[in-house]
Amino acid sequence: MKTQITALFICLFAVAQAQTKYGVLVNGALSLPDKIAVAKKLDVPIVRDAIIMQKWNGHDESYSKFLEAGFTVIPNINWGVAQNREGGKTPVPYPTDTVVYKKILSNILQTYHPPLIVIENEELIKKYHSGPVRDYINQLSAAISVAHANGVRVTNGGLTNKELCLLVYKDFLQRGMPAQANTFAGLCIKPAILKAVQHPGSNPEVDGLIARADSLIKAYKILPLDYVNIHIYEPIKNSDGGTDESVVNITPNAIAAIIDFVKNATGKKIISNESGTRSSSAALTKAMLNAFNTAGLEYCIWFSGDGEGGAKALQNTDASLRANGEVFKQFMAQQKQQ
Repeated sequence: MKTQITALFICLFAVAQAQTKYGVLVNGALSLPDKIAVAKKLDVPIVRDAIIMQKWNGHDESYSKFLEAGFTVIPNINWGVAQNREGGKTPVPYPTDTVVYKKILSNILQTYHPPLIVIENEELIKKYHSGPVRDYINQLSAAISVAHANGVRVTNGGLTNKELCLLVYKDFLQRGMPAQANTFAGLCIKPAILKAVQHPGSNPEVDGLIARADSLIKAYKILPLDYVNIHIYEPIKNSDGGTDESVVNITPNAIAAIIDFVKNATGKKIISNESGTRSSSAALTKAMLNAFNTAGLEYCIWFSGDGEGGAKALQNTDASLRANGEVFKQFMAQQKQQ
């Protein structure tokens, strides 16, 4: 019995000591060698890349280069490219031919064997995707069957703060916690959006977003997903984008509330393959990293690029690190010492 108790304590200690695995998505106009150099400067073992299934020819150059540079690659597996010739976005329909989809995905996973794949990017963002949510759920189900047959774990494309905050607010109300709901809403939801949530039918776009997000949360509870993927940017209230350099700290208790909701609603482990800041504050970067550590995410990949929704990169255009990048690098060094 004493031996069993000792073994149990050892296991519990190991779980308690499990660290978040950090990575980076270096985004922007940098060359691939410069992106590799930035990732090395940031001292991360993991990078995010994307494989486009409609362009798959048995090889992906950037993926291979990242592997050659010694990184673990966690790819987004995207059916198509939302970028159009004019530089804008043309949504890609969710694929519906699961036979073709499975065949291409199987070939990708037999060529590259990542530890984890992310199916599409931000599955509810209309500028990236078109089609009913049911088509995405079917796509995800097909991906899970192929990935698990190849020993690869799977997660969704990434639910964003915008829809997650609405679900958290409604969950507080449904649990009879109006004070917590109002506090959370005051910190995380813009007044016009909150008014629409409080008056169903007044804003079809908000109603539709809530319905689609809720249907995905319910599906993710049933599907044999390995993780549920969320995307969080601070300041959280600025969900429609835009840089806010006045922000130097995270939204109180918000990251924990979002993670707890998704975890409890789906019963799955939570990761983030895209999180970052809309402020270049080094203090904000450090506070977010500490929050993810406290939450115990298994994976957290940082978005390091300027311009996308007001996000701020960790690097300059010459691939040197900014002050927030130096803080990120120091945090990674501290992680290795623990």
